Amino acid sequence: MKAVFVLILFSFFYTIDTTAQTRKLVKINPGEKITEKIPQNEIYTYPEFTSGRVYLTNNTYSMAPMNYNSLFGEMQFINPKGDTVSLSDEKKIKVIVIDKDTFYYTDGYLKLVLDAGNVQLANKKIISFANRQKLGGFGEQSQSSIDTYNNLVGQNSLKELVAKEIITMEIDSVFYIKDGVSSFKVVNKKNLLDIYPKNEKDLKNYLKENKVNFSSEEDLRKLILYFKTIVPVRPL
Repeated sequence: MKAVFVLILFSFFYTIDTTAQTRKLVKINPGEKITEKIPQNEIYTYPEFTSGRVYLTNNTYSMAPMNYNSLFGEMQFINPKGDTVSLSDEKKIKVIVIDKDTFYYTDGYLKLVLDAGNVQLANKKIISFANRQKLGGFGEQSQSSIDTYNNLVGQNSLKELVAKEIITMEIDSVFYIKDGVSSFKVVNKKNLLDIYPKNEKDLKNYLKENKVNFSSEEDLRKLILYFKTIVPVRPL
């Protein structure tokens, strides 16, 4: 029996800082299936379930074919019965390794994209409902934001889920950063200054001169390399 997945869907305005996001919109018309409009390579990190290890805080680990599902925000694995289920008790997870990739659980599942020793950069991909347009009595569209939406349950149910209204879904990518002491935080100017208060002057000068796009992995990699030149051991 498939495990039940609950997807909490957000309103059009997120509580996270939108300057740290890339944003793609997908429109789904009445009668269209969600999974036919959003490709599998957008929903899943890997084209197929890949051998992975889950390391727990009690120094034990488990192995299984795994994949990250951005639509559910869940790390899924295939159990011995062949069912696709999601990891639970995320607070007990220390780190997850799939192929050559590393995932941490902090504010959701974050995929490590750069480990510079004294600073790490990670990414979280999210797919959520953004907006819907109701059809009026004569087929006219009336727009409204979504605060909550019906829960989606089970992969089989998801495959058959058909839109009854015009739905807009968002595909976002959010970057997070941490040093050797702090926990991961969304990358933005405020959080960078909070993490590196003694490097405030250098940081502000760099951001002023380079116009960093916080949704660009390339820009953030350059920023981190710059940090290593001014604070070679560890930002204080």
